[in-house]
Amino acid sequence: MQPLPARPVFVVGSPRSGTSILTWCLGHHPNLFPVPESNWMGDFAVNVAIAYRIGAARNYYSILSAMDIPDDELFATFGRSINDLFLRHRTDLERKRYANRIELKLEPSWIKAASTAAGPKTRWVDGTPEYSFHIYGLRKLFPDALFIHLVRDVRAVVRSMVEFHRVTGIQLVANEEEAYRYWMRTVGACLLAERAYGPAVLHRVRYTDLIEHPEPTMRSLLDFLGEPYAERCLEPLELRINSSIVPADFEINDAAVNPTLVEQGTRLSAEVETTRQPADVSPQAADEMQATFRELVKHLATQK
Repeated sequence: MQPLPARPVFVVGSPRSGTSILTWCLGHHPNLFPVPESNWMGDFAVNVAIAYRIGAARNYYSILSAMDIPDDELFATFGRSINDLFLRHRTDLERKRYANRIELKLEPSWIKAASTAAGPKTRWVDGTPEYSFHIYGLRKLFPDALFIHLVRDVRAVVRSMVEFHRVTGIQLVANEEEAYRYWMRTVGACLLAERAYGPAVLHRVRYTDLIEHPEPTMRSLLDFLGEPYAERCLEPLELRINSSIVPADFEINDAAVNPTLVEQGTRLSAEVETTRQPADVSPQAADEMQATFRELVKHLATQK
């Protein structure tokens, strides 16, 4: 029996932009199941590239080059193996989620909707925000992967980042300035990927649309993913997870932030909120992403 094709979905964007809730929304679909934030696959892709450099370094004296194994084939083989592992172990994930549902703050109905009992679940959804910086490497591992860029107003994200420790005890950022920089870095990386790969690979979604116009937004999303509409995908929006519950009177201390940074972040946020993503692919943007990845691989390879 041939393994199923690897067609994962990655939800990317700044932390505190709704990546977790959207991952669970999509996980309610009969053919999609949500996985925990993985974090490791971006670095893994870099390490595969480093391994390939070693394995193809001496032409016919090195096994990969001697056997004419291209790097794309090596990457995709690892990607298919990862996909197969995830599909084979999804029932273990379901069992652990149910056993730890109180600690994980998961609704039993969500676990049931995300289980294999709800449908074939042949694709998985990963909502790791840090993958905003690893889209090139993830596409090497999973050539048929699709990406969703969820973008939220910068000030709302900064507020949520700064206050996140009150809910989880985890400090995402030290202060407002770091939050602004984090938002700009992740959003900037996703915008570059939008230009590099186009709307057939990466689909931008505004957080406000997801919350204020959930049904048409979800229909558009599932159409992008090539999946039929499922009303159950809206259920998690009734009870958002990982909400930072920012006090209504909490104000960002912009006075402590570089004014230029605030202005740049505010301008970029307004631009993303009011303009559509590019319809055409930019070869220059694609070359930039490739060059950045290769430079990182080269730098790390020389450190070993």
